[in-house]
Amino acid sequence: MAILDRAVRRVLDRMRLTIRPGATAGRQGGHRSPFKAAGVEFADHRPYVSGDDVRHIDWKAFARHGHLVMRQFEEERDAHVHVLLDVSGSMSRGQPPKIEVGARLAASFAYVGMRQFDRARVIPFADEIEEIPLAIRGPQDLPHLERLLSEAAPGGPTAFDAAVRQVAARGVPRGLVVVVTDGMAPDGWADGFRHLGAMGHELRVIRLSCAEDDRPTFEGELELQDTESDERVRLRVGKRLIERYQAVVKEHVDEVRESVRRAGGRWIELDVATPTDDMLKRVFAAPTLRSAAR
Repeated sequence: MAILDRAVRRVLDRMRLTIRPGATAGRQGGHRSPFKAAGVEFADHRPYVSGDDVRHIDWKAFARHGHLVMRQFEEERDAHVHVLLDVSGSMSRGQPPKIEVGARLAASFAYVGMRQFDRARVIPFADEIEEIPLAIRGPQDLPHLERLLSEAAPGGPTAFDAAVRQVAARGVPRGLVVVVTDGMAPDGWADGFRHLGAMGHELRVIRLSCAEDDRPTFEGELELQDTESDERVRLRVGKRLIERYQAVVKEHVDEVRESVRRAGGRWIELDVATPTDDMLKRVFAAPTLRSAAR
């Protein structure tokens, strides 16, 4: 079954990916940029100087004020969309599995970016980046994206800060960075988000949650295995231990969310059981004024 089936694509065809002006690239495209040019949307006036193109003189303003001024327009530029998809061991959990939902969301961002002529790529990560895939620029590239995501089996530990530094070292252009993860690794998030913000990227973080991570119901004498480190531990699980575990997880997630806010990013939290249409509406909704809001 395709990661983006026909029904999902119909929903995505109605979506638009908005990217702040400072994160756009150098080619003309569909996003507002901070640069002024002879584009399509009026931005400002400036005084006329000898040699300017007389076609851009605002003659109505001249009639009112007696001064020659030039009309300036906002230049529209394309953008780079980088989706960092967590493929560590903990992404195997959930119903449906977090990796399945994450792959669909990653492909959705690439698809919408492709439709608006942006350069979109999905970069799987765990404790390292194996390669920086080519950008998706047209429908002919979608089969490659499907293969990439279908081969993204979850496994190994998460080292987000190290993965971000590898991305930076390979000269990934400034743009929108979407991080799709469960955020369950104990550390590395704050440094990674801070680094992305310092590089001028616009940051969005989609945290995928599931009941067995956040609200486990098992109890009794159990042997538990860490899905990333393979470490095993025997213990008796009861109501009090579950409550302590939930408090620790909540504190950790709050800290990760706050680190996104400090980096100037946007935080979106989704349960894997959420219907796909509702997920897509949330992740592509226009950002609110408050950063890193739920």
